[in-house]
Amino acid sequence: MSLFTFLKKFLGEQSQNYRILLIRSVVAGFLDQLAMNFNNLFIMELGATPFQLSSVRAVGSAVSALVSLPAGWLSDVYSLKKIMIVGMAIQVLSVTLYAFAQDWRWVILAIVSATLTMTLVFRTQNIFIANSLTHTKRSTGYAMRTTIMQFFSIFAPTLGGVLIFYFGGISVEGIRPLYYIQLVGFLIISLYVALNLQDVETEKDPEPQNFIEQYREMFSTGAYLKRFVFLEALGSIVWGLSMPFPFVYAAEFKGADSLVIGYMGTFMTLTSMLMAIPLGNLADTRGRKFVIFATRPFYYASFLLLVFAPPGVHWVLFVAWGMRGVMMASSAWMTMSMEMVPREFRGRWTGFKGLFQNLIRVGAMLLGGYIYESVNPVLVFLIPLVVDILVRMPVLATIPDTLSVRAPPRRTSEIEDQQVP
Repeated sequence: MSLFTFLKKFLGEQSQNYRILLIRSVVAGFLDQLAMNFNNLFIMELGATPFQLSSVRAVGSAVSALVSLPAGWLSDVYSLKKIMIVGMAIQVLSVTLYAFAQDWRWVILAIVSATLTMTLVFRTQNIFIANSLTHTKRSTGYAMRTTIMQFFSIFAPTLGGVLIFYFGGISVEGIRPLYYIQLVGFLIISLYVALNLQDVETEKDPEPQNFIEQYREMFSTGAYLKRFVFLEALGSIVWGLSMPFPFVYAAEFKGADSLVIGYMGTFMTLTSMLMAIPLGNLADTRGRKFVIFATRPFYYASFLLLVFAPPGVHWVLFVAWGMRGVMMASSAWMTMSMEMVPREFRGRWTGFKGLFQNLIRVGAMLLGGYIYESVNPVLVFLIPLVVDILVRMPVLATIPDTLSVRAPPRRTSEIEDQQVP
């Protein structure tokens, strides 16, 4: 069976919501990739120092922590479509603030809005998709979405780099036009989703519980949830320390201009697209943890190559971000996370772990900014590798794979629903 035939057959079997959200993913993915690699450079060009950059990012994480629990709870008891629409409206606001920012302080509200978008749109979208895919096809379904989205986004980072080069290089006025394009695109796709997405029924408790009791019941569904929350939270240290700085470091210490940074993004997207479906199928056959462990070395190599690449030797940066794309292609971690709890708790689960992730990320980003600016920039890339290798992966090894060990259902109705979880 050819890839095209497989794609056509798979998509034909999916729900209307899956296809609508796939279209949104394609458009939003292209628009995100157009400017994503340049967001932190834009903030720096607006006058922020490395520590101020990390502080701005930390504010966004703090806001996300505050809204994670109520947003997750709402996802389980309120209209998912309405939450999605509110999140998309906030996303448009975020892009608007980027487009018309006059100094780096304007971006604080833009990042807060973008963080709220991630909390509302990204998580709600994942719940929609997780609920429409069967257990044995869930990782493949996520991978299919990733592959199609990235196919249309391959050249978005390079196009962004070319446009910046055309408008004057890495500068405020060189980067700003990308946000004008994003603004128009997000307005159109948000309207399309709002008009066509079908809401889904949320499963209500026959005996309503208070907020705390609902989360206590959630944690009673599995013996490994607390351990997995620890993993997710610790991951915020891995990402938080380094997240604001890879492209800033590449521009400052490796001589990368807008075209080089654009090519780095394209190499990552191309690799992710090629690897997403094979890795998704592997996660659905060999296990989620097998794929996580198998792709981790590529993540480590990407940071090591970034750090040790000779200045001006740009092909090393392309290889580094191609390797990064291998790990980014895998949906195994997301799939395992969603499968740690029964369907009825997925909103609260994402909210709960989001709280811990973002609280820790606040401190990690501030620490990362201080280390980058005042100690040694290289450490913000090396410390996360040590934490991931020596702590996170050994802890993950103690948790059963969700492909074969599933969280127990909490209600009779859910046992009946497991045909399409």
